[in-house]
Amino acid sequence: MGTKKVLSILIAGIMAFSSLSGCGTPSPSGSSGSASGNTQTSSAGGAKTLNLAVPTAVMSLDPLIAGDSVSMDIISNIDEGLFVVDADGNIQPGLCKNYEVSKDQLTYTFHLRDGITWNNGEPVTAQDFVYAWQRNATATGDLSAFQYQIEMAAIKNQAEVISKKLPVDKLGVKAPDNKTIQLELEHPVPFLLNLLAFTPWVPVNQAFLESQGDKFGVTKDNILYNGPYYISNYEVGGNTITLTKNPKYWDADKVDVGTVIIQVISDTQQAVMSYKNNTVDNVELTGDLVSQNSSDPEFSSVLGPYNYYLLFNTKIAGLDNKDFRQAIAYAIDRKSLCSNVLNNGSVPAYNMTMKGLCSNSGGKDFTEASGQYFEYNPQKAKESWAKAKAETKLREVTIVYDQEKDFAANTCTFIKSALESTLDGLTVNIEATPKKNRLQKEADHNYQICLHAWGPDYSDPTAILAMYKSNHPSNYSQWNNKEFDTLYDKANSADAGNEAARWQDLIQCNNICTEQAVCVPIFQTGFAQLTRKTVSGLSNHLTGVKCFYKFVKIK
Repeated sequence: MGTKKVLSILIAGIMAFSSLSGCGTPSPSGSSGSASGNTQTSSAGGAKTLNLAVPTAVMSLDPLIAGDSVSMDIISNIDEGLFVVDADGNIQPGLCKNYEVSKDQLTYTFHLRDGITWNNGEPVTAQDFVYAWQRNATATGDLSAFQYQIEMAAIKNQAEVISKKLPVDKLGVKAPDNKTIQLELEHPVPFLLNLLAFTPWVPVNQAFLESQGDKFGVTKDNILYNGPYYISNYEVGGNTITLTKNPKYWDADKVDVGTVIIQVISDTQQAVMSYKNNTVDNVELTGDLVSQNSSDPEFSSVLGPYNYYLLFNTKIAGLDNKDFRQAIAYAIDRKSLCSNVLNNGSVPAYNMTMKGLCSNSGGKDFTEASGQYFEYNPQKAKESWAKAKAETKLREVTIVYDQEKDFAANTCTFIKSALESTLDGLTVNIEATPKKNRLQKEADHNYQICLHAWGPDYSDPTAILAMYKSNHPSNYSQWNNKEFDTLYDKANSADAGNEAARWQDLIQCNNICTEQAVCVPIFQTGFAQLTRKTVSGLSNHLTGVKCFYKFVKIK
């Protein structure tokens, strides 16, 4: 069987279970895969320019610090990893030429392309990937934000290496030669290739990083490039970032857009004016701007990547009471909130996971296969509230939200009115605070209720459900449930290689924490935008990197 044919079978097998088509078993046991092409064909472009508006400035160009979507998009377009995701959501080859998977799905062997180089002329080697992944596993402080990715990839000995019980060279990743990466897993990981297309998995040249010290990733001159673009213009804290096509990129002939100019425009109204004045080619719409522009032929709307929840601190007396939390869950009319307050394409959420995250091999969306909880029901809300009042003395709560988000203020005002008018005797305070402060409150467990958004980094239910596991660092609710933990561990160990069994394990996990109202899902964000009709392939992926610009075309 030819390499190219094997790749099509492998990718089809993987994508049947990832949200870029769903979750499930990756490649067939004992088979091999090729990543030797399958990108879109087009002219080299060169002179074509794409102008984009983004709401926030770059946080960092270090792939382990960049926690915001703007920084991650830029990094993933200047430094390519083993895989990328095309405009249609399909996993495509990056620096990986081909790979093999062992029969037990515990060993992946990736082979790099010939002729791939950093912009300083040095070749990109397998050791650059090994170093980058080891760096993540041993990171501390600000560098450790993506360390959970090493855990989710189930790399052999990851827990012991992260906890410093074993040295980093015991992590299950090796470079037998400059072109080969061998990755050993503790259990099958159905979404592995999807993970490897995400920013924290890009390679890093160790010698260059060490030569830069603390300056690594600070400016455009403190990083190396291997991807379809390099940063030709950027001042730290500035409002313009210019990406220019990299002529030494292995697939440069297929890159249509020669220049990507990214402008930081925090005010949405101003961004829309820039679009109307033809200075940007794409702009996200919020609030009233959605309805004002919905009849524009260049308007489009899709489901966004975030679910917004009411996050409860379940260690606080009263909020540890299920009836109290369920009373709140039943009292909120999510449909009215989405239609009359948000009005931006957001939809009601009745499930911990978001629509479109992943589906099984039969095409069933995980959210649709799971239970749907807490449709607006004032009577049930009052019944649960009566039980809660008999069981707890808590009668006043405070909901914290991010002051930077206008829709968050409107959402919390709506929720306050709904709860106080339905749950007799309950007082609801709402408190605006900077997002950074809200995140710190969650980390310190110094809050009662937060309006909390969570989006998936990869296409699998565990991208959301992990935060409800007892010992997970993102378990800000401090909720503990032995049944949930047992099923979650089973899904990611004994049943990891069995798609049907794993699917049912995770559905049960989802239903347990949703029914318990650990967090109350409120809405899934909509993503409304205006895009110039001459532009195609400008994606807004639900998981991972929002858009790989090499797939964008301009007429």
